[in-house]
Amino acid sequence: MLDELIAFLSILVSSWSVYNSFLAIYGITWKRIDTKDFSEHSFSIIIPAKNEEKVLGRLLDRMVNLEYDKSKYEIIVVEDGSTDNTYQICKQYENLYDNLVQCVKLPPAKVPNGKSRALNHAIKIAKYEIIGIFDADTVPRLDILNYASTVFSDPQVAGVQGKLIPINVRESIIARFASLEELYYEYSIAGRARLGLFVPLEGTCTFVRKSALQEVGGWNEYSLTEDLDLSLKLASKGYKIVYLPSIIAWREVPVSLRWLIKQRLRWYRGHFEVTLRINRGRIDFRIIDGILIVSTPIFMILNLVNYSLILIYPTSLFIITTAFVSVASFTSFITALAISKKHLIEFPYSLLSLAYMNFVILLNVIALILEITRRPRIWVKTERSGKILTELGK
Repeated sequence: MLDELIAFLSILVSSWSVYNSFLAIYGITWKRIDTKDFSEHSFSIIIPAKNEEKVLGRLLDRMVNLEYDKSKYEIIVVEDGSTDNTYQICKQYENLYDNLVQCVKLPPAKVPNGKSRALNHAIKIAKYEIIGIFDADTVPRLDILNYASTVFSDPQVAGVQGKLIPINVRESIIARFASLEELYYEYSIAGRARLGLFVPLEGTCTFVRKSALQEVGGWNEYSLTEDLDLSLKLASKGYKIVYLPSIIAWREVPVSLRWLIKQRLRWYRGHFEVTLRINRGRIDFRIIDGILIVSTPIFMILNLVNYSLILIYPTSLFIITTAFVSVASFTSFITALAISKKHLIEFPYSLLSLAYMNFVILLNVIALILEITRRPRIWVKTERSGKILTELGK
């Protein structure tokens, strides 16, 4: 019985790995061509900011120069408890662009997720139906609204997610591994979108209908992964979330091991929370695929069963199971290699990505322990370096 259980779990997690690698490769090869619109819809762009003096000006420089009718969008910066010059920087832009930029300073409050609180406050004062969300470290292309506007002509579309690319891939060794992990996820989302499966919102370079947000109660201020929580709620209501690779933004990945661990633990633990609270509602292939996404930490932990394959070595199951594990490892490596080549990450990191996966497994185990022991949920903001200041094009 134990032999069959080990073999089953190993084959299950290997199949899940191959499935996601296939989606990522399918996403890498997607060549979608989209049209532009210059003024059909109006946007309220919200930037939640806390201690973002290193990067806020970089983002606002892009936002005030978007290739879109300036009377058709507004920028709301919500500052929440900063101890640096974030609010002062925002006020400088508000003074220069008083008809475009608005600075809002929130009073202190005790909620686990300050970002969700800031977003929920902002939608109450937002003038327009389409809400855009951008983290302060994001650097969008100047034509993002032109592409987003065309998609919202479909009333069933509640959300649009743009393509996110690491801006600081080569800043450190940690940044390279973090970029590989995030790009793997990004291209798997593109593959899902190409196949009509579940598309999650990623928390930045994200657009959502205000009416749909209000229908599902806005962002969850007690969730560590508010974007994934919101995505499932919208999908369960029958709304569509569209992934548009023509909407491109760059963002920072952690450059130090300390901040990588803090960020990943928040992400992985947030997945456990969402997994335990999936709303009952309509079930279709998109919802099933969404469940697979939020169950990612569980599948990652199940990878540990591969270390026990030696227990079934004398049986015929060993050959079958190791074949599945080998295929999964090979497809993961090929995917990492394709991503490395596309984003100028050196070849050795493709090889070492398999070792990095074991580090990710360990962090998922820690996240599960934190959840089981009911440790306090704290939304930890990732530190930014803000070193990338060069123009990335339109």
